[in-house]
Amino acid sequence: MYDHLFGEVVEKTASRAIVRCAGVGFEVRVSLNSATELKVGSTCQVYTLLHVVDGTPSLLGFASRAERELARRLMQVSSVGPSIALALLSAYAPGDLAAAIARGDAKALKSVKGVGQKTAERLCLELRDAVQKLDLGGAGGPKLVPNQSADDAILALITLGFGEKDARDKVERARRADHDADTETLVRAALQM
Repeated sequence: MYDHLFGEVVEKTASRAIVRCAGVGFEVRVSLNSATELKVGSTCQVYTLLHVVDGTPSLLGFASRAERELARRLMQVSSVGPSIALALLSAYAPGDLAAAIARGDAKALKSVKGVGQKTAERLCLELRDAVQKLDLGGAGGPKLVPNQSADDAILALITLGFGEKDARDKVERARRADHDADTETLVRAALQM
């Protein structure tokens, strides 16, 4: 229902943040990794998942699309809800968590509070192939806040036959060179890389 929130972080703790968008403050539950990325007083984009249990909604927030997609996959496993997914993403960076699942390291997963032996084994068994297909992006310096020009440039490159990951990487590099570039300039710069 909600893809992302774009606004000012007005309050933050290790497990939640308040993001003010158009005068409305949205409370989002976040992992420790995402909380580290969010800075009070800064404008940011928080990718979201709406989770409803017994008619009570909660909004989960993530610093990146990759972390959100990993959380979505985690919560598809039986007995893994938002609390366990956020605990796993607080204990491990998304890439490290995916690597542990891919190599079947149930012992590492079990070390996280709330994850028992059966749940750890189930995560490894059910998600082993799925996490290897996720683009969790590596470290690569600070991420620029996406804007409409960048999103349009990525879509244009995909239409021209580029893979999504390659298109995002090229547009991000082009934006680092020129923060205020319009869509056409970004596409042109990406094509020259």
